[in-house]
Amino acid sequence: MSKFQELLTMARYQAEPVKLLMLFTKADVESANNNVNKGFIQPQMCVDKLPQELSDYDALCKEADAINADWDLVFLTSINANVESSIIDSSMKSMVSDVQTGKNTAMYVVLDRQDNLVEMVGS
Repeated sequence: MSKFQELLTMARYQAEPVKLLMLFTKADVESANNNVNKGFIQPQMCVDKLPQELSDYDALCKEADAINADWDLVFLTSINANVESSIIDSSMKSMVSDVQTGKNTAMYVVLDRQDNLVEMVGS
């Protein structure tokens, strides 16, 4: 089973309905030493979706590519589906800030285009 499919399954079976918040990013890699890449992550686009609106990772990637194919990683988290849209907007802005500053990135699931988990390490 894919990593995204596992996440999607868990999201569908939460006690309270959730939305998935997704931030698609571009990775600008500067160097690689000891199997650790260094560089910058640039936010490209973000979206919130109910788990029922998603079928699988390939479909999500195709949908994202139709809007902007210039992304390498997707950061994912969840939020209560019944919150006001202003809270979702605020949460998305926090995700963007976290990625830009490199802070709090451990609280997100990060996947590459091949559905591999990516570990984010601050410098």
